[in-house]
Amino acid sequence: MNAIKTVPVAALNGPAMIDCETAALIRAVMLPLFEAAQSWPELIDAMQKRGYGLAFRGGAFCITETETGARLCGLRFLGLTIEHLIGRLGRPCVKAAPGGSADGYLMRNPPVRAAMH
Repeated sequence: MNAIKTVPVAALNGPAMIDCETAALIRAVMLPLFEAAQSWPELIDAMQKRGYGLAFRGGAFCITETETGARLCGLRFLGLTIEHLIGRLGRPCVKAAPGGSADGYLMRNPPVRAAMH
């Protein structure tokens, strides 16, 4: 009997295990979105159309499920680094999550600041 290999993926409530076929499918769906995007807003829009978001959780950049907010995977899982993305797309606009944690969410556009008079 062949055992199905699993790969650790962090989830909302701790590490989860997924099988290799699911891991390959996640990579096949997500990597083209990152590769095709020419800007952070474009990447955010592409992710949202498929039910996913981008966020920092515990200081790590990750992909989240829009409906549940659960962490799907980190960039390392996809073979990417934040440094590579910043070099290609520029610095992302991040909104800090309440509570003073290292969590935050990527914003499509920076907030508009009122002009000083």
